[in-house]
Amino acid sequence: MNRKVEEQFLKAYEEYAEAIYRHCYFRVFNKQRAEELMQDTFTKTWLYLSRGKKVDNLRAFLYRVAGNLVIDESRKNKMASLEAWLEAGEGENDIPTEGHKDILRSAMAKEVVRAMDRLDKDDQEILTLRFVSDLDPKEIAIILGISPNNASVKINRAVAELRKIV
Repeated sequence: MNRKVEEQFLKAYEEYAEAIYRHCYFRVFNKQRAEELMQDTFTKTWLYLSRGKKVDNLRAFLYRVAGNLVIDESRKNKMASLEAWLEAGEGENDIPTEGHKDILRSAMAKEVVRAMDRLDKDDQEILTLRFVSDLDPKEIAIILGISPNNASVKINRAVAELRKIV
């Protein structure tokens, strides 16, 4: 393997591992499974790169791999709904908030997460990519295989739907 590709991969791991974990967590709501999915994402990416395949946007590629793994996961196991998870109180305080200790912000985040459970899966995914993973519409377009304009429209529509619920 090319040393430059290896360095690029290691740098991507340092920069994106936490964000990929957070993305997976907000899709599966299980800390251990999110960590495994994050690790699988980087393993699959490493294998892809080690075969000499070229990736233009590694960040978008990682999110696409993670998204595909989450979809595979949901096909294998029917996860309990977010509402049931929150009602059980299981790990309710484990929602990553990027180190912020502001109680009001945490409460608002929980309310938004509860509301997102009422959206369809496509809207949940696009909002997670945009606001949890902090990807721009161009990167989201690459991940979803749509145009950047279409990604922006979908983001705006999903936000409008979420506002109706909240």
